Formats: sequence, structure tokens, C-alpha cells
Amino acid sequence: MNIAITGATGFIGGELVKELSQNNNQIRCLVRKSSNVVKLKELDLQLCYGDLDDKESFKELLNNTEIVFHLAAYVSDWGKREDFIKLNYYATHDLLDESIRSGVKKFIYMSTSSVIWKSELFDVHKLFDIDEDYPYPDTFNDYYNESKAKAEKLVLKYNDKNGLNTTVIRASGVWGAGDTVILPRIIKTALKGFLIPAGDGHGIVSPCHIYNLVNALILSSQNSNAFGKIYFINDGIKINHIEFIKMLLNCCGIQWSPKFYVPYKIGYSIAWLIEFIYKLLKIYKPPVISRFMISAIAGSRTYSIKRAEEELGYNPEIDLDTGMNELSKWISSIGGYKTLIKS
Repeated sequence: MNIAITGATGFIGGELVKELSQNNNQIRCLVRKSSNVVKLKELDLQLCYGDLDDKESFKELLNNTEIVFHLAAYVSDWGKREDFIKLNYYATHDLLDESIRSGVKKFIYMSTSSVIWKSELFDVHKLFDIDEDYPYPDTFNDYYNESKAKAEKLVLKYNDKNGLNTTVIRASGVWGAGDTVILPRIIKTALKGFLIPAGDGHGIVSPCHIYNLVNALILSSQNSNAFGKIYFINDGIKINHIEFIKMLLNCCGIQWSPKFYVPYKIGYSIAWLIEFIYKLLKIYKPPVISRFMISAIAGSRTYSIKRAEEELGYNPEIDLDTGMNELSKWISSIGGYKTLIKS
């Protein structure tokens, strides 16, 4: 198959490319000139230099392409709204249009389960076993989820347009060996003593191992049942969020447990005040804490994978113990967590 991928230098994209390259697929990846492409050059694929705001580069990327995996995004809990809308919504719009012009048959959009979160001062999100029919919130507290929700709706709107079939994948809490993005942030925060949970410590989550997610992405590209659909993808488990973080850090050789908890309303209020000051002073680098961060650690969210199991044949093969063992071995193989946080 001729496959195009955006976001191939990221954690998810990198693992997806490795898996797809083992099956004699012809792969083309959109990468920035400033990106580290050392690992990609070790594989049999083609690199197309461009960016999400460079729609001309989409023409080369999608030439003679059958399947598109759109994983690249502007991911942050802080920044200018226009940047999120430009890179997450309008770039997706341009990529969809070029997909139609290029005769692409399948477009898989990598989204996030957080597009349905709704947390306010007096009410943190509590979502249990929800399915894909759960509605979007009326308003968003952050631009990232707003832009991803808008892009989701656009992707589904394009389904069956001029022969293009589209699918949205919503992952939650992606983890596993090879994570050089989220895990290092958790480690650094814990080592500095800033990993102080908000809420009561009873939040429940449904994490998603990277291998399970990659498997779901590939299944969605092979199954006509996925046309015009959204799928929640995770490991099919429910686990206390604090316990899960403790397990991740333990795999890295770090013994951590919260010394105390900040009440949710206090944490949310402090984050709101910091955000207000940042906006007032036009500071665009991420603040130490944000309302999104407070809500993420305090809230509960578990998602049903029944639709993916029934329609895609999805089965989360990597369980918690297996994934943690692999993560521990990977940390050891790279020289420990100190090497990870320096990379």
C-alpha cells in the first residue's frame, strides 16, 4: 500500500511507521527540516520536507497515495488560539482537500479523548464508560481541545466525499517504551517536587499502550466498518490515576508518592489566576500549571472500546504488566531515566 503519514517523528508516529514498514508498504512522511529524522532514515521510506502550514508540501506527500494517517498536531495546554486553529483545524482542512484531489481512499485522523472533557471551578469531569455518542461540551477551557474537536467534525463531514473515507481515532493517556515526550515531563516534575496532585486522588483513567494504539490505527485503515466513525482506543482497563503514575515512575527507578493533595477548587482557582496574568502580560510560553493540567489529574474518565472491538476486531494485546515490564527494560537499555530527561 502507498501510505502517507504526518507526525512520523513523534512517539505515536514513530511506532506506527516502524510497524507499517515491516509489511512492504510504500511510506512517505511529512517532516520539518528542523526535525530529527535519524530513526526514520534507518527505514525504507521517503521523506517529504514541509509543515502543517505549508499546504504546497501536501501535494508531494499525497502523490499516488492510498491511505493517509494524519497524526501531526500542535499539542500544548497553552498558546495563541489562532495557532491552534491554523495548525490543527485549517491544516487538516487543507490536507483533506488535497487528499481528494490526489485520489486518496482512506484518511485516518489521530484525535484525543480529551475533546469531550468539561471541567469548571465547581465541577471537574467525571466520565465513566462513555461511548462515542457522548456529546462535545458547549465550550472549551483550552484551545487545543477546541481545535481538535473542530477538526474531528470536519474529518467526519468529509467522509464519502469524492471517494474519500475518513475515520477518527481517540486515544487516551498513551504510554509505553519509547515515550520521549510525556514521561520525561512526569519525571522532571516529580524530581523537582512539583508533582502535587489536585483533587482527592480517586480519579480513574483508561490508559492506552502505544502498541495497542498502533494496532488500532492499522485496523481502522483496513476495515470498511470504520468509514465515517469515531473510535475510543485504550487498554480496556480502569486504574487509579495516581497509582498509574506511581507505576510509570517505578519503572524508571523513581519511588514517588504524593505527600499531600491540593483541593480541586483551590488548584483550579490558582491555575485560572496564573492564566489570567499570562494573558494580561501576553506571555505565550506554558505556565507552571494550567486549568487543563489541574483537570487532567483531578478528573475521572474511562471510555468504552466496545465499538472498536466489534467493528474493527480490536483487542488490546499488551496488558498493564507486560507494558510496564517492557517500559522498565527500555529505561534500563538507554542508561536510566537521567538519559531520558536529557534527550
